[in-house]
Amino acid sequence: MPSSTTPTTTATTPTTTTTTAPIGYAAVGGFNANTPATPGHVFRVVCAADCATFVWSDKTGNLPDIPVDSIIANPKFPQQVFAGTDWGLYYTNDITAVSPTWYRFDTGLPHAMIWDMQIDRGNTTLSVWTRSRGAYVWPLPSAPLPTLTSVVSRKTHGSAGDFDIDLTPPTLGIECRSGGPNSNYTMVFTFNNPITSCGVASSGTASTGPNPNQCTVQLTGVPNQQYTTVQLTGVIDNNTNTVDAAGKMGVLVGDVNASKRVDAADVSLVRQQTLQTVGSSNFREDINASGRIDAADVSIARQQTLTSLP
Repeated sequence: MPSSTTPTTTATTPTTTTTTAPIGYAAVGGFNANTPATPGHVFRVVCAADCATFVWSDKTGNLPDIPVDSIIANPKFPQQVFAGTDWGLYYTNDITAVSPTWYRFDTGLPHAMIWDMQIDRGNTTLSVWTRSRGAYVWPLPSAPLPTLTSVVSRKTHGSAGDFDIDLTPPTLGIECRSGGPNSNYTMVFTFNNPITSCGVASSGTASTGPNPNQCTVQLTGVPNQQYTTVQLTGVIDNNTNTVDAAGKMGVLVGDVNASKRVDAADVSLVRQQTLQTVGSSNFREDINASGRIDAADVSIARQQTLTSLP
């Protein structure tokens, strides 16, 4: 059981890594304002076999500016690291990233101070010890975890078929096509593993498919001239591993050249493609997604002239 007086910082060396050099992790309590010259709360150290030389790197990523009191890596999947903070448990599925993406662990765990964490000898279970809110356990997943490989905004252009606009992070794709009278859009999330549940979407309705490794989110009432972010919380793969995923798109109807502004250049591009067959090189000019580029698309571009994304 964790000490009642002294917080514990746990540094763990993964059993399997991509290098022969020892790797460790350190958690740092306090706030960035206390050490403005060296901000950060989670650091990764890689040293030579005898640790004669070593390199520290800041792996804080998007963690909030809160003290981290304990840290531990998943021995079955070393890239997955858990950080116990003063305001709950966070985790990343890729600590090797230059700036890791951290997620708050919300499944049945209160947002209380995480005093200590331990992993059993069989490497099957993570135990989390809180200050005043009890202890919790969670079965550790095995690699590979479900990983988001792409996010797109998809529309069907009549008989021409489906065409996608890439939204895969860090890409910030601009959706220039009209969502119709109800501003309807579709985002498709693709993962490396088959998905059994898409969890809960922050907006819209999420469902599995059309492929086994995909989640489709149907959105309605999406505002024009704004950025829209969709978060999937609790995506579960066929190995019962759980992750979160997010996609973001800027909606600016008529911005066929993706300049974040609708102007004469967009109107000109649509005119040039009038009566041409819709394909992968010009589907953006089919603004109303009718499967035909015509005067209606030119009219939409004109009506949206001088609109822009923030």
